[in-house]
Amino acid sequence: MISSPNNKSGIMSSPSNQSGSPGMLRRSMMNQQGSPTLLRHSMSGNSGLNNLANSSGFARRNADQDGMGNNASARSGGNSAAYRASLVSHYAEDLDRRRRAERAVEEKLTDGMPSDNLKIDSVELFARDNAREHRTDRYEVVLDSGRDIGSPSTMARSRSMTNMASMTSMDYHSSSSPSTAVLRRGQQPFFMAVRMKDRNFDPRRDVLRAVFTFGPNPQVTKGSKVVLPFHMNQREFTRAPQKWDMRIHQQEGFNISCQVHIPANALVGLWRVNIETTTTTPGARIDEFRCKDDIYVLFNPFCREDCVYLDDEELRREYLMNDTGKVFVGTHHRPKGRRWIYGQFSDVALPAAQLLLGQSGLNPTERGNPVQVVRAIASIINANEGFGLLEGKWEGSFEDGVCPWVWTGSSKIFEHYLRNGSKPVKYGQCWVFAAVATSIFRALGIPSRPVTNFVSARDTNHTLSVDKYFDVFGDEMKGGPDGDNQDALWNFHAWTEVWMSRPDLQTGYNGWQAVDPTPPPQCRQNSTGADPKAEVLWPSKVSVELFAEINAEVTHFQEDETSHWGFKKIPVNNYQVGRLILTKRPGADDDVSDADVEDITGLYKTLDNTSRYQRQSDGCFNSLFNQGMTSPYLERRDRERDVIQYPGTSVRRPSAMDIARKPWYDESRYPVDSGKTAADRMSAMNAARSVDRAQPIFDSRTLNEDVQFDLVEQEKVAWGQPFNVQVLIQNRSQETRTITAYLCANSVYYTGVTARRLGRSDRQFVLQPGSRETMQLRISWEEYRERVVDYGHIKVFAMASVQETKQSCSAEDDFQLEKPKLDIQVRGNPQIGQECFATFSFMNPVPVTLTECEFSFEGSGLVRAQTVKYRDVKPGEMISFVQKFLPRFNGERKLVATFNSRELGDIVGSRPIHVRE
Repeated sequence: MISSPNNKSGIMSSPSNQSGSPGMLRRSMMNQQGSPTLLRHSMSGNSGLNNLANSSGFARRNADQDGMGNNASARSGGNSAAYRASLVSHYAEDLDRRRRAERAVEEKLTDGMPSDNLKIDSVELFARDNAREHRTDRYEVVLDSGRDIGSPSTMARSRSMTNMASMTSMDYHSSSSPSTAVLRRGQQPFFMAVRMKDRNFDPRRDVLRAVFTFGPNPQVTKGSKVVLPFHMNQREFTRAPQKWDMRIHQQEGFNISCQVHIPANALVGLWRVNIETTTTTPGARIDEFRCKDDIYVLFNPFCREDCVYLDDEELRREYLMNDTGKVFVGTHHRPKGRRWIYGQFSDVALPAAQLLLGQSGLNPTERGNPVQVVRAIASIINANEGFGLLEGKWEGSFEDGVCPWVWTGSSKIFEHYLRNGSKPVKYGQCWVFAAVATSIFRALGIPSRPVTNFVSARDTNHTLSVDKYFDVFGDEMKGGPDGDNQDALWNFHAWTEVWMSRPDLQTGYNGWQAVDPTPPPQCRQNSTGADPKAEVLWPSKVSVELFAEINAEVTHFQEDETSHWGFKKIPVNNYQVGRLILTKRPGADDDVSDADVEDITGLYKTLDNTSRYQRQSDGCFNSLFNQGMTSPYLERRDRERDVIQYPGTSVRRPSAMDIARKPWYDESRYPVDSGKTAADRMSAMNAARSVDRAQPIFDSRTLNEDVQFDLVEQEKVAWGQPFNVQVLIQNRSQETRTITAYLCANSVYYTGVTARRLGRSDRQFVLQPGSRETMQLRISWEEYRERVVDYGHIKVFAMASVQETKQSCSAEDDFQLEKPKLDIQVRGNPQIGQECFATFSFMNPVPVTLTECEFSFEGSGLVRAQTVKYRDVKPGEMISFVQKFLPRFNGERKLVATFNSRELGDIVGSRPIHVRE
């Protein structure tokens, strides 16, 4: 009997034959007992009838609920939809029943034909033991989804395994519960064993082959079908390393064990495993034994031959194996690390990734190329025309889905996606898209991390300028003079970086590559528009959109009847975009503050670009936070610059040929000639792209700019407290100056879109020589309580002019209202399988009652993502909510939770938890 590599206590029961397709005249099919699940059928290209019956039945069972567990019968057409689903299920099940009866009759006739072929009793893939060798033993699909996950016996058995290569006995133990093999391509082979039913294998009369197939139309020439014969005398690998190979480990009685080498260029995803038996007689019948379990093959950052190889154990721990992390959100003044459970090892991550790759349209034969896989995943994560993982929404009501800030991790999103027939989940925003993409890439074996750019330009017309228009009264003109200007400044924007080599490019472009899974602006404005393929960005083909996000100029125009085109350009802080680019630092973890942040701004922009924020502006508004600002996150930057190629940074200067084939090229991106003015840089960019911009905006007259305007940085403002916005004005001349100034504050979505006006102050006054004046706007809680939206972002605009000199200036800044943190405490010493209790608490900071309250929480290996309703919370009340959970895995874990209500949401907390065995 086939038994465990080092455990002789169990015996694997012999599976009975299951009816299958009769196949061709000389081919029969034997299936191992226990047909795969619905998802595995659909991934492997099995019978569509079974899929239809199962999926329809699932739809019928869940006809009264939507993906969020809400009652759907109240919606119009609910009864009709349930009736149609019932009919589809009935017809599919009836048709499937009749086809099974026909196949049973055919198989009886076929089995009655005499055959000398070997009969296969079972195949063992040693999922758990191979997973330990391939560093995939944390994937939940490797373990039984029931009692074995996290059980002490399982953990103890896993630790007791010795190196499989040292096995000398054929007494393997087949696991008593189902599991799926998850293997990394390249380097480390995997073990499998075959047990015959009636007699031993005889190489003089028998032919035995292992067949691995990938995708719906496997072909040997395309690399999607691999046939490996069993040669009893082959004890070493004989093929080239870039080819599949097999060597016999041992033959004993009815059992044969072998090792299979998966090359480092193998296709990534779900592979089907079959065993073919025939005889040496020419034209003999071929029998095929279908293994009950498929295998997942992943990229391998531990293997030097793999394109995603990462030669740093600390970085692999962080960017591949760490299942929790942070996505930075907030403002450039006070960025905050939003804790996220990536869940790349959860039992829904790999199935979701496989299904998304299928929906993306990526040819199965291209799924060994990490560049193509990353592009496909990034393009299908954002939903378009009913396909994709997540539907984006940036403003308005989220009542028909989940508010983006309610999510605590990726697993719940994957689960909704799988449970609802691969329908897009509602809703996501850029930081959710970036986090989910990171989860999928890590699940597939690609090192990845989310990156956030603070003050991110959305240049919709590819001019490398974010243009804002104001009327004569200083009010912003939405859409510009023609109503078609959609440029915006996002408070932050997140994308994903993946680590890989680029053999398709010239030398020097290996390392981190940027990919943005968030729908592009034109798709956000028009949900029916086509979604272009996502690009994996590198320096030789950086997209205009990404380059603009971190380098675009900010230009303000105000109505001017004396101008020949109706507007005049107003000087503004030219270095406002791309102020800070952050990610989580490897090996660091901070749940109290954000000491684990890493500043990678200098790796996207030249050092000159980074240092610009420490200078005075061009004689215009100068935000005080710019003065003397230094970055506290520079410790790793210098040593990484030489080894990591970031989009937008290069260590070599492009040649004339490079520039000729790079229409986006701008010399100011490189660390030379850093003294160009803003107008020179813009002119060079436009000339390089052959963009015919209106030259009058750069024809600036020399003005006597002798009045200094300073927009004061907003101090920390707690939610529910009033705040003041101030502009400091100083007359540095020896003459009297007449000042006209406007100051306003608006609530905005984090995308920069104005929600509501909070307040405005208009003043005209005279400044004596050398004198100072402070202009102030005070906003009370009562004025903003009903007007602030979502994350509590406030946008401040200031505009001023000097009557005597015609000097004009403008500035804008943003800040976020501070919310309390959610405190999490855990009682006792958590242990696997033992009840634990977590207490979530915070104080209501606002003088209103919080209604429609709920807690959402999740912890990898601790508790599945859940949302629990809670009572109303009174003004100023301190609340504590206690939740029970049973840890499933030992080691260091993370519990993440959020509190949300109609009046106040996005209150987040996290707690590290050590779980004992």
